[in-house]
Amino acid sequence: MNKHDTNHFMKQAVPLAKTMEGDWNLRMKMALNSVIVDHYMKMPISKTVIQLLLVKGVSYRRICKHYGVYRHQLKNF
Repeated sequence: MNKHDTNHFMKQAVPLAKTMEGDWNLRMKMALNSVIVDHYMKMPISKTVIQLLLVKGVSYRRICKHYGVYRHQLKNF
């Protein structure tokens, strides 16, 4: 991830965090994670994308449902 990507993610995350309630740090963390996960979900499926989504806390079920594959097919990537 380069500086341009980081700035782009932050520009999307700040308005999203402002709509939430609670502590600012928690809202910003949740909004930033949401924006990053959405970014990776738009990418074509590959081993690196799957690993990055899993690191961000996305479940196998959500990945399978989004890409329309079965769990055993994910292991082939």
